Amino acid sequence: MGAWVESAADALVRQCIDDRRSFAMIAGAGSGKTSSLVVALGRVRDREGETLRRQGQRIACITFTKRAVEVIRARLGFDELYLVSTLHGFLWEQISRFHDDIREALVEHRIPTLIDKAREDDNGGQSKKAKKARAKVERLTADHAALSSVEFFEYADTNFSDYGRGQIGHDDVIEIATYLFAKNATFRRIIGLRFPYIFVDEAQDTFEGIVAGLNFACAGEGLPLIGYFGDPWQQIYDRSAGAFAPPEGGAIITKTENFRCSQSVIRLLNAYRGDVEQYAAGDNKASEGSVEFLLVKAEEPTEPRKRYAEDQIERALEQMDAAVANWGWSKRDDVIKLFLARQMIARRLGFADLNRLFTGDYASSRAQDAFEAGEHFLLKPFLSTICPLITALAQGDERQIIDLLRRDSPAFAVDGLNADKSLKMMIETSQALVGQLHDLWSADTIGDILRFCIDKQIIRSSERLNEHLQRAPRVDAYDEGRYALDKGDWLADALFQMPSGQVARYAGFIANNTAYSTQHGVKGEEYQKVMVVYDDVEAAWNHYSFSKVLTPLTAGEPTERQRSLTQKLAYVSFSRATEDLRVLMFTSDPEAARTELINRKLLRPDQIRVAS
Repeated sequence: MGAWVESAADALVRQCIDDRRSFAMIAGAGSGKTSSLVVALGRVRDREGETLRRQGQRIACITFTKRAVEVIRARLGFDELYLVSTLHGFLWEQISRFHDDIREALVEHRIPTLIDKAREDDNGGQSKKAKKARAKVERLTADHAALSSVEFFEYADTNFSDYGRGQIGHDDVIEIATYLFAKNATFRRIIGLRFPYIFVDEAQDTFEGIVAGLNFACAGEGLPLIGYFGDPWQQIYDRSAGAFAPPEGGAIITKTENFRCSQSVIRLLNAYRGDVEQYAAGDNKASEGSVEFLLVKAEEPTEPRKRYAEDQIERALEQMDAAVANWGWSKRDDVIKLFLARQMIARRLGFADLNRLFTGDYASSRAQDAFEAGEHFLLKPFLSTICPLITALAQGDERQIIDLLRRDSPAFAVDGLNADKSLKMMIETSQALVGQLHDLWSADTIGDILRFCIDKQIIRSSERLNEHLQRAPRVDAYDEGRYALDKGDWLADALFQMPSGQVARYAGFIANNTAYSTQHGVKGEEYQKVMVVYDDVEAAWNHYSFSKVLTPLTAGEPTERQRSLTQKLAYVSFSRATEDLRVLMFTSDPEAARTELINRKLLRPDQIRVAS
């Protein structure tokens, strides 16, 4: 994108700031939303920064990811006038001083809601689900009774909570803040006094209760002002607001520029979306680019629960390889391949067994989420330290080895085992240790490698990891009814017996060192050439159906939930392409699907091929 030029939408935002009027900017993909946000933040600093600093007030900017926080902070010159934070970070900073109010929210709302939800799963019988629900109700009831003795509450950025010990988790912060916004006028007033200007980036991903709460805090004329920047069509996470609007009397502003995508991709986005007509507004104005769909006959799944067998997955991947070759993209390094789920990615990159382990019977939903985020405690030592050390050794990068050990290894800390050694001796020691690690890497199991790294103090080991490594392996066959709460033991035991190669390939994927990604994982990114694979069978998620959303006459009508989630994820995927977009779509009837896509005017006939 070239030098920033104020658009008509940006001029309306500027007017709102000058008039101290709340607003919501609806900004489609590639519209330069972040630039509009940063310019708006700068406008407030230029006009009122001196007054705000004198009064001890700040400008709040809430965004969705830690990465976005750092990008925006840098673009604002790391000025302490701004509090730039993730939503959870911002909310915890505001509620963390109100321990009595946190207790009230837990007693009056959060825990009773969780108890009611658990009771819905208890039909009074002896099923696993009913027993698990009763156990949860019993635990939550005990936590509820213990809250009166809790003096202080702590927050960890995880899904885990232990209310009786004053420990709250990720979801609790949202629910507690929602409750306080709705019920506590003092809390709302304090927020407004601290932050006369609150800007929310990626507003579609903010929780509905928080949007309502911020609007409540900023209701009426004048300050505090709330400004939202986002796009309802890029809301791809559960429980977030999706649609958003400012308080009554606020302005709704639509930004129609697209600085990212080629002309061909923009035409598809406009035809697909319908509510916002974008136009090329930057260097992309000269780029025609290209869009092509390839429709492939989908196989009937042969495995239980309508899943593909291994040979069917392999044939689907062969279809993908053939398509890539036909497009001339086989040996290019500027192509990103997007899938809905990781099954095909894991198979192609060589960590299918690891993926199956963390999505199988031994994996809780939390374990699966942590695996997908690269944050599972059993694997974090590999992602942060062990795999980077092996890579640095392979590259002959001695400096990187020393830097990693100094950062992560207790043995190489300033007060560690090697603190009294000279630099030469420390380098020699590090080379010997990493050499031993390399020998283990190719011959031993994950468990052996972890035990070696802990014994030699190469890594810092969590208490949970130590417990799993030190206990005796489980010898009983896993039974969900008896061992549901301890399934993590079987998960750890199975992982410890695996060789290291799949963890290394998984680490490369998590570190974005491959040409593959999930469609959720590229939100906010852009690539010159994008290939999207749509296969409803491979995805195996009832929440999504691309064939039904794109070709309902051919595949059948989607549910409303399927329509909402799928159409937004498809929009996000399409809009990653700066030049060329290719879509490989598996469908029950390719010819009928082609006719339908043409009749819906999503694509021209020359943009759709049917695989022979």
